[in-house]
Amino acid sequence: MEITKKEITSVIDYGTIINDFPWIVERDKKCIISPDTDGILCGLFMSAFFNWEIVGYYDGKELALKKKINPSYCVFLDIEIFRTSCKSIGQHMLLYNKNSRPNNWNNFSNCINPNNIRGFDANKNFVLKYPLATIHLLMCIARTKVEFYVPKSAVTVLLYVDGTFKNLLNYPENCISWLYFLNAKNENSPIASLLNIFASQKISTMMHDLEKIFEEFRLIAGGKRGGDKIKITEIKNNSFSDDLRNRSLKLINFLSDLTGWKFINTNWIMDDLQVTNLEKDIIPVGKLNGNSYATILKVNPISFAITGTKQIEYTKSNNLF
Repeated sequence: MEITKKEITSVIDYGTIINDFPWIVERDKKCIISPDTDGILCGLFMSAFFNWEIVGYYDGKELALKKKINPSYCVFLDIEIFRTSCKSIGQHMLLYNKNSRPNNWNNFSNCINPNNIRGFDANKNFVLKYPLATIHLLMCIARTKVEFYVPKSAVTVLLYVDGTFKNLLNYPENCISWLYFLNAKNENSPIASLLNIFASQKISTMMHDLEKIFEEFRLIAGGKRGGDKIKITEIKNNSFSDDLRNRSLKLINFLSDLTGWKFINTNWIMDDLQVTNLEKDIIPVGKLNGNSYATILKVNPISFAITGTKQIEYTKSNNLF
């Protein structure tokens, strides 16, 4: 699908976002992060600049949450929660058909999502979906309230996260559309700073830097895959296992060193956690349609994402939410 001139030239209004979702720039909030690099970067950023406390980790299959904390009191970073009581920010494709919104679509009224903001749906606009990571959107919103510098050392990991680097190379037209939308032409935007540094580097240099990051992730994981994630399944007896704790601290410190965002150890809860197992399901590629989407939303899932052409993953309802 071609990108229209209107879609290329429209620009996000950060003032409206902050007015509608003031909690995104408030200090001293409690948050729950997705346990991958994007979620960890979001947690590191909000902890460093807004003193947020990371009290939980959620991957759609399991929720590890500090005991006696209600998830409705927290902000979910890098995962959209389908509950009006829960605040969240993410970047997944959520709406199947904007001409046939489900009756409970208002469940996302406390959720910041770029595809929803632009009115994009999977039925007509899947190829135009947001191609960056949640951390990029979060940085742009936060820049209206706090000043921060994007060092050269941060560029590669900020392009690595969620395959942003691959999307820039493989889908340049869509990326350009979204960069315009995020107001990247404005030199005050952190995205502009990031792109200016990226543009001055050779592709060969970027590939070499990515190789170093991949190697560091392998070292963190002891030569295995998964060094760029926090594995909730390794939380035992209400605490991070010793191995998980060591790997997680190495990962967070590595990301902190690259970005320059201070790692405040006391803001990251790794003990006194309650792990809840949740039921996750998937409608595979080619099987999702308007009827199956409506059926899923009628049973009030906790979260979901349209992850491929005619494919959706969702977490079934739980009384914890």
